[in-house]
Amino acid sequence: MELDKQQPSDLKQILNRLRAMIDSNDNQFQTRRFDAFGIEALRVEYDQLTKIWTIHEHREVRQFQFDDIDLVAIEIYDVLHDFKLIF
Repeated sequence: MELDKQQPSDLKQILNRLRAMIDSNDNQFQTRRFDAFGIEALRVEYDQLTKIWTIHEHREVRQFQFDDIDLVAIEIYDVLHDFKLIF
């Protein structure tokens, strides 16, 4: 997912993608990648059994775990925003 300009609707797009991960029933583990300018900034995994979200941030080489979709969306938004400040 590429978000060229951060706008309030970007957060809504992020939430829509995260909700799709919850709704998917093809695999226990759901993975989505988020990028900016065609470069992957982070990867998000969702474990449907434990309901735990894991964010793998590439630039800082760190990961976070959350149990709340809103916090995941905000973290993704922030990482993408910070990533774009580099360019």
